[in-house]
Amino acid sequence: MKAIQKYYKSFERMFGSMKFAVTIISIFAIALIYGTFMESYHGAEFANRLVYKSSLFMFIQLLMFISIVVATYVRLPAKKSLYGFYTIHMGLITLFIGSFVTYISGIDGSLELMPNTPSRKIMVDEDYLKVSLLKDQKSVRFNLPFNAFPTKMDVNYENKVKLVEFLPSAKLETYWEESKVPKGSLDHGSRYMIFNDNVSQDFTLSINPSSDFKSTQTLGLLNIHYMPSNLYECFIKKTKTGFLIWNTAKNICFTPEEKGIKVSKTDKGTSFLSFDNDGETLKFFPDFSPLPVNDDLSKRMDSPFRIFSRNLFEKKPHLFLFGKKIAFYKKRSSSWKGVSFESKELIKLPWMQFKLRLLEHRDKMTPFQRPVFVRPIQDKGKIIEGDIKAVKVELYGKEYWVRSDAPLALANGTQEVRFQFVKKEFPLPYQITLKKFKMDTNPGTKTPASYESFVDLLDGRNQKPATEHHVFMNNPLKYDDLTFYQASYFPVGPERYASVFSVNFDPGRPVKYSGSILLVFGSMWHFYIRRKKKKKNKSKTTEVANA
Repeated sequence: MKAIQKYYKSFERMFGSMKFAVTIISIFAIALIYGTFMESYHGAEFANRLVYKSSLFMFIQLLMFISIVVATYVRLPAKKSLYGFYTIHMGLITLFIGSFVTYISGIDGSLELMPNTPSRKIMVDEDYLKVSLLKDQKSVRFNLPFNAFPTKMDVNYENKVKLVEFLPSAKLETYWEESKVPKGSLDHGSRYMIFNDNVSQDFTLSINPSSDFKSTQTLGLLNIHYMPSNLYECFIKKTKTGFLIWNTAKNICFTPEEKGIKVSKTDKGTSFLSFDNDGETLKFFPDFSPLPVNDDLSKRMDSPFRIFSRNLFEKKPHLFLFGKKIAFYKKRSSSWKGVSFESKELIKLPWMQFKLRLLEHRDKMTPFQRPVFVRPIQDKGKIIEGDIKAVKVELYGKEYWVRSDAPLALANGTQEVRFQFVKKEFPLPYQITLKKFKMDTNPGTKTPASYESFVDLLDGRNQKPATEHHVFMNNPLKYDDLTFYQASYFPVGPERYASVFSVNFDPGRPVKYSGSILLVFGSMWHFYIRRKKKKKNKSKTTEVANA
């Protein structure tokens, strides 16, 4: 019993001392400053993961709460001179309780509203990894660690899927693998930089369909096409018809003139040609499709032959890349021109003073992308690097990366597994529909000056007609303990936009308001008592001096 009392007294002395309180408050203030610094450079989510919602920060707040409670308790029974002190500490305790209630039960999410489409799901910024076994019709959601840095995982599902590692923020890194296409087939990839005096951009292209990089790229009005390197010589040949015939199985290309193939016109002015191949007649309508057609005009997908019409690419800017060589149509000379990087470091393009540089070219190699961890970088309130989350999974003895920007489906012939990042959802008991979105821009620019939403809210619980609401900055929609703020928007078509509301539910708000009032009232009371006490002591000192 004496040991327990001794331990209890030690507990009171430690947590109730002014020194301990000052130390904890100082640590708390330093953590807040550090969190603010991280938030300004790396974004709110990184700051939450690293500081605000970390276990260490929660433990510091718990120590502060204990210190405040004990400091109040050791000064009991109540003394009139400490009434302000008690009120201040009761206000702090009330604030802690209200904040805890909000942390446990509060909602801070978003609601996406597509035009004229009812919506009733709040998306919370809390990620899950959804794993679906399509053949077995099974699916499960796995919680992901709420850490700021890479975290090892050891999770097994059905002894088929294993979660290995989680990256809370990542960027994509390019790497190359040896080609896995059949022997004799072409495979290569290249990285280029295109630039002028105002802009520059580097991009990677590949002809391998399994690559993470495509064979086409669009840069404003310029369309870029990446082609097998052996098509270059054929591509720059002179041909009256403008057609090139490509045998994808043998990787050879020729013009109709070279093989004596006649190109005719139908009654409707459509080009038509046909030729024999291994005793079979192949028919083409190249103005409509590069594939040959059957007698019923259905496309023949099994044929290795394709017809390429250069005439289709002469009206607008089109650049064709063949690895170390390029081709484009030059309007001034009305001809196709080919240029090689082997003779020039930079190639001038005939559009907007663009120049092209070959940064890297690899034959028999395929470029892929994999996520690597980085601290997110924020600029003007938006994450410009590190906005991807990723999970390394092991399936059928191989490792793969599942990224938050795209789902991943894998199969081994007997089972297909689908991986997808999903957000935590809260269903609403009513629906909100975006009827109209209005955006005003700054004069002479396309920069948004303000935007607002006109929505209908239909609550089937009260059997009343839908109500209309106008939501804009500083004018939120409040309904059923939830507050909907106009947060952002995104385009969904020509001159059509979807609206995004931030949604907040703060059940601890009344408690926190009460704590704030007690804090202000207690500070004023404490100041009044101390001032009154000083005046009383001063008058006593004056009386003694006069005596």
